[in-house]
Amino acid sequence: MNPAPASATGSPSPAAPARGHVVVGYDGSPGAERAVDLAADEAARRHTTLEVLHALEWVEVAGDGDRFGQQLRENARAIVDRGAARARARHSALSVLTTVQLANAIDALAAASDRAALLVVGSRGMGGFAGLLMGSVSLPVAATTRCPILVVHPDHDTAADRGPKSIVVGVSDKGCGPALEAAFAQAEARHLPLRAVHAWRYPPMPADSVGFAPAVSIMDDWRLTAQTSLAGAVKPFREKHPHVTVTEDVVLNAPAHALITASTDADLLVLAAHRPTGRFGPNLGRVVHAALHHANSPILLIPVHS
Repeated sequence: MNPAPASATGSPSPAAPARGHVVVGYDGSPGAERAVDLAADEAARRHTTLEVLHALEWVEVAGDGDRFGQQLRENARAIVDRGAARARARHSALSVLTTVQLANAIDALAAASDRAALLVVGSRGMGGFAGLLMGSVSLPVAATTRCPILVVHPDHDTAADRGPKSIVVGVSDKGCGPALEAAFAQAEARHLPLRAVHAWRYPPMPADSVGFAPAVSIMDDWRLTAQTSLAGAVKPFREKHPHVTVTEDVVLNAPAHALITASTDADLLVLAAHRPTGRFGPNLGRVVHAALHHANSPILLIPVHS
């Protein structure tokens, strides 16, 4: 069904801006409130409009005069207006529009990714179970969105006066250019240092090599290869963003564990989302999936089209 946009001030509904604004999914949950905070920060930083989006899935019941549906729409309007008010309280000069869309949340957010430069969601909304860090909406949206997506957990610190930390970007052996560009841009816009993390492991050993330890020189060669790979990936972005302070960190660890550990001291973790197609459609891959569940900072996923 068609979206029903309206401004939060009661004035005539503004037209949705051309692609390039920030859209945040909002349902009133603690995770969505954190998402609104960071979405407002991003929109203010980009000098663009923030769209607060609420999805309402409702089919009119024959014979009831749609009285229940009308109540649901009024409740939805009240929810989305609360989200807009929260954003304006954080950035008083921010341009904010609100949208209540008659659709399920996954479809509404996926459609929003076609008109947004950035989509922001809470990791778990209303109705999520306490033990589930990624909800039934945020996870499939993260796997299919057509624009960068920022995922925020309910326990992430989004206070406006929180102390600055750093931006962390995960760098693998290939296809990380878009994530590096986004990470450098975030570090430059926020005036924060950037930490580029590349995790590496010893090559697998033959089954009959139990007890065998590689020579120190061989281990040094493997480590040097990892350092060279990281330096080569980062170099063109260092040259493009000369004012960003960059630390290159080569870590002997599993990639997911290295990134989750690095996120402890980060304002933002930036990852490339390659999203290969499996039996049940696009998926995020094991590393991104683990980071989304366990990272200690918000995660910015940058779609990479293979």
